[in-house]
Amino acid sequence: MNLIVETRSTFQWVLQILGRFLRVVPGTTLALVVYLTAARITRLLAFLLPLKVILLAGSNGVPHYFRPFLANDQKQLGIAILSAAAIAFYAITLFLEGHTKRLSDRAGADLMSAAGVMSLVDNQRAEMQGIYARFMQIVSGTLFVMVSMGMLAVLDPLLAAYLSAFGMIFYLLTAWALKGVTPLKRNWLGDFIDKQLPNYLSILSSVAFLSGFLVVLRPFLQEAGANVLVAIICFMLLRQMTATATGAIRDMVALAQKRHLADTLVMPDRQFHPLEGEDQRALRQLFGRQERDQLIADALAELRQPDQTLSVGWLDPPLRGMAEFSIVLQGSGGQVRHLRQRVFPPRLRRMLENEDLLFRHVAREAVRAAPVMARFMHGEHECIVYDAGTGVAPKGAALAESHRDFITALWCAELPPALLRIYSASHKPMHERLSEDLVARMDIAVDTDADSEMLHRFGDALPSIRKLIADLPLRLSNPGFTPAEIVLDADGAVRVLGGWGQWSLLPLGAGLPASLTNADKLAALLAEVRRRRPGMLADDIGSGHVMLVANCVHLERTILNGKMKAGLALAARVLEGFESLRDASTAGKAVPEARKQGTAA
Repeated sequence: MNLIVETRSTFQWVLQILGRFLRVVPGTTLALVVYLTAARITRLLAFLLPLKVILLAGSNGVPHYFRPFLANDQKQLGIAILSAAAIAFYAITLFLEGHTKRLSDRAGADLMSAAGVMSLVDNQRAEMQGIYARFMQIVSGTLFVMVSMGMLAVLDPLLAAYLSAFGMIFYLLTAWALKGVTPLKRNWLGDFIDKQLPNYLSILSSVAFLSGFLVVLRPFLQEAGANVLVAIICFMLLRQMTATATGAIRDMVALAQKRHLADTLVMPDRQFHPLEGEDQRALRQLFGRQERDQLIADALAELRQPDQTLSVGWLDPPLRGMAEFSIVLQGSGGQVRHLRQRVFPPRLRRMLENEDLLFRHVAREAVRAAPVMARFMHGEHECIVYDAGTGVAPKGAALAESHRDFITALWCAELPPALLRIYSASHKPMHERLSEDLVARMDIAVDTDADSEMLHRFGDALPSIRKLIADLPLRLSNPGFTPAEIVLDADGAVRVLGGWGQWSLLPLGAGLPASLTNADKLAALLAEVRRRRPGMLADDIGSGHVMLVANCVHLERTILNGKMKAGLALAARVLEGFESLRDASTAGKAVPEARKQGTAA
């Protein structure tokens, strides 16, 4: 990045936008600049005058720097006048700031009408008003800093010269730190400026203020006398200038980041088009064809046989911002090995952290997770190479069968207590999420007496439904079972590449695919789980319990998506399933009781 070129381009752009403002709303723009600059000055005076009052009140008599204005016997009058002036300036500040808000809103509306663009973003009028207000803040802030520097040049030329040199030195230092920075060529200062610009500007502002304060104190440390009033004025100007300059730079950077939108809303001859995201731009720079081939060859040097050729191809990733490559190692004898590399940008690192957490407690083999063959960093991106087995995914009936085997493996996985504690510490259990408040949201969709009666019955049964869900065991769930996320190994077993960063622990039955939501298939699934893990499931847990949970999960998601009429239909289905389970349980208890009574007779 070339900061000097970017600065020049940004200033030219700002001038173009301001020129448009002056053509469309010239009177309002000029008035706003005057009002905002005046408000900064009156705010400064509102906080400067109380200091003068304190100096005057704490002095014996009238200090010499007040004598041109006050006689020795007018001290109380001076205190009253300065106090009233401070209050008046503060009131003027509030009036000006309130008036500028109204003017800014009106000018933003006029600019929107003049641009004549379609609605492109949410709250477009507010967005336009915000852009206009920020531009006016930048202009008024710049004028205030220039006026303040002029006053400092008169009151304390050394301080004015020091601040000018300070700003130039740190601007050049920033340009040097950012020069030539790329996703691979980075330095700690450039990273700090790029990722934490507000903190960087805050540090510079604080350093400028504190070091400038020492310059203000300089006359008091020398033998020559110093003017207290001048020192206080310089101190206040210094504080306001540093804060104003920092705010103007932040506003300018924020506007430059949404430049394409501002151009479309302000300039009638410019159209809106989405820009390439930083993630995608960095991926193109880091993983171009030549770069990725050499990178993968180096990463797999220990796995690759001397006679194997390497072939790398792009795959459309399942997640936006991620990159995925197929890797084929082919030997001279025709042997082929398939690998899969996934590249995670910093934005998706949270998913890797969650995946690492899971596999610290659960073995990858136990849940059909694809083995990791290599893991490394490239720039800020984390790369993981998985064993992709045969490199192909199951299709048709084989896909449904693989999904059933995968669900069976998840339900059979042993979950250590530590993992359960970690998950429950940050996730509310499902039986608590299915609350009365959530169910009450469906009231708005009740149109008939039948709907009202059903919802009332559902509410009465809700405590029992929640208890039933709470009594079911928690099992591991992975939502990432899609053809893009799975492969078959040489034995025909499925291996799941992704989705592990979105794992969850849910009651038995949550996350079931549609291919398994019938009684016979669920009964077979439960029988297989009991065969593999004897004693894991209670004998009274059947397909009805699993379907009840699956429908409750669907109900929760439907309500959260605002589809209340569909929610009522699901609630009726959940209620029907619960009543069937309750009736079956009551009948099951009645049979042993009847047998006891017959034996007694």
